[in-house]
Amino acid sequence: MVAASAEMAGDHKAAVRLTFRHALTAVRFVCGDDVQAGTIKRVTLRNVYSKGDYDLNLERWSGWGTKASFSQTLDKAAVANQPITTEAQTFMMLPQTLPDDAEIEVVFNDGTADQTLKAPIGGSGKVWPKGKTVTYKISTSSVDWEYFLDVTAPEAFTYAGGTNTYSVKSYRKSNTGKIEPVAWKAQFSEDGTTWSDTAPDWLTEFTASGVGGDAATTYKATVKAQVGITNNPHTKILREERPVKGTEAKPYNLSNSTGGDPVENTANCYVVDAPGWYSFPLVYGNAIKNGQTNESAYTSTATGDHILNPFINHLGNGITDPYIDRNVGCDPAKAELVWQDALLLVTDIRYNPGADGGNISFKVDKERIQQGNAVIAIKDNKGNVMWSWHIWVTDEDINKSIEVTNHDGYKYRFTTINLGWCEGDTTDYPERSCQVRFNSVGAAKDKMVKQLAQTIRTGGNNPNYRHGRKDPSYPPAGIGTLNKVRYTMDGSPSEANPQVERFPNGTAKIKNQTLKPATYDSSSGEYYNLWDTNWRGGDWPRKDHRLVKSVYDPCPEGTHIPISVVFSGFTLTGGFAFSSSEVNGVWNDICRGWNFYSGPNRTGEQIFFPCQVLLADGRFLILGGRESGSYHVADAYDKYSSLHHFSFSSSGVTMAASVYSSCMSIRPVREK
Repeated sequence: MVAASAEMAGDHKAAVRLTFRHALTAVRFVCGDDVQAGTIKRVTLRNVYSKGDYDLNLERWSGWGTKASFSQTLDKAAVANQPITTEAQTFMMLPQTLPDDAEIEVVFNDGTADQTLKAPIGGSGKVWPKGKTVTYKISTSSVDWEYFLDVTAPEAFTYAGGTNTYSVKSYRKSNTGKIEPVAWKAQFSEDGTTWSDTAPDWLTEFTASGVGGDAATTYKATVKAQVGITNNPHTKILREERPVKGTEAKPYNLSNSTGGDPVENTANCYVVDAPGWYSFPLVYGNAIKNGQTNESAYTSTATGDHILNPFINHLGNGITDPYIDRNVGCDPAKAELVWQDALLLVTDIRYNPGADGGNISFKVDKERIQQGNAVIAIKDNKGNVMWSWHIWVTDEDINKSIEVTNHDGYKYRFTTINLGWCEGDTTDYPERSCQVRFNSVGAAKDKMVKQLAQTIRTGGNNPNYRHGRKDPSYPPAGIGTLNKVRYTMDGSPSEANPQVERFPNGTAKIKNQTLKPATYDSSSGEYYNLWDTNWRGGDWPRKDHRLVKSVYDPCPEGTHIPISVVFSGFTLTGGFAFSSSEVNGVWNDICRGWNFYSGPNRTGEQIFFPCQVLLADGRFLILGGRESGSYHVADAYDKYSSLHHFSFSSSGVTMAASVYSSCMSIRPVREK
């Protein structure tokens, strides 16, 4: 404040009256009525005049110059219509016509970050008058944030579960163009009412929070396989009536009749009839019999063209020892699933190194056991399949047999079901879902993680086999589906036909059949004796023929593939039956197949052979509206190996059907 008097004589010792006037302009700040909650951290007056001349007599300013900025740190809570600066914090400024570039700058924190607000106050004759107070109201609307939350939900899962991806984009943008990430968090609800920070147990992988950003970040969502509901009586027996066998620490040894440690009898197919932990040794097929080396399984006494001797392994070398690791260049490294025809039927597959090459162990869970088939392979450290085994899960007693008399009076004991047989059923997989709420500042989005319902219907079925191969082909068609669903190592379901490849001739063909157990070989046959080590080929043997089970025979221990003459009793002629009247049996129109008589001239008990699809050229063919059946025999008619097999339709039986390069069913017979 300033005051001035008129001139007067000095030294008169009289009082002089002074009138003080404000020479400056007071500048203060208050919050506007639309201010956001937060903190005013600092206010600044920028580019205002800081120097001038004041005439006391005329009470006016002139000669403005030197622009400068003036700032105060306040840390004042922003409250609508309340002062920001106290009286003591009032800016006392030079009165002036404000320069064009004069502005106010306010640093405001909204609770997440500092924001700088700017507003021009100069130009167009804007004046700070002398002796007056100028009040500026601060509004945060000039830098309001717009919040963005964009979520792409994962695709719906099938009943088999698996992993899909979802993405989240979470950020905010000011009207000045500034972009900042905004953190987000997810909550879960299965009923749409109750929310939790924890995902349901079937949603095993889900990232529930993130820092956000204006670019979408992709995450993985993993869902467990759904457990099906099947009213199959066989499933009920396996899950509820069969005691668990073995433990993880000591699995049940499938090559031993009691599950003990000694290796008694090996095979390419092991039968599991209860839940539990199981193991089997790394032995080529049936190369161990009664606890001893069974050299006749891989060494032939036959001579001539198209005779394989010795039988070979995945390297194309002759097998020299029953135990895989004792053969030159054979170093087991890991065990893996090739395929299975029931979801999670066989799990926890492990290679366990040890004496005689160790063993492979696996688990059949009590909650998931059902009739089904699986193929497990042992691989070397390069990933090559060295050998593979068929695991057949069934509650059926495969030791049960029916004695059948052929046309020449010889007796054979057929098993009551086909190799790998599974009864038809319907399995329902119910839908399940979880609502996921993505929350961020100023935004929320609800998305659904869903596992779709599925109904799987199959008819009675069994895997098919190519002549001479030890491994089953993919499971065939079931009623209501293209093919029976199978599952590969990663759990993915598929109804597609198998991969087809034309293997080279000679021993390279046998080598590739071992290396590629899931691949269909479209080439013709090469050897007579792949399933009967000493078979030399030739005409159909009319009399009894003693088979020598080979290391490639796909049947379980104690059984083998039948020879041709076994089937001759199923006709009244001993050969072809060109009409149903010549068949030694009764056509079963309900179950679609033949009830053949076990004795001659329609005597004895009946044994049922179902119609089954035929795999030809890599495709499953439902012939004659599911009214045909084709069954392999071990004694090949010629080098093509598929000419000689047992076939029938509803109208008759063919004892030497001619279908090349095809896969068929197998009905094992008990070893004599």
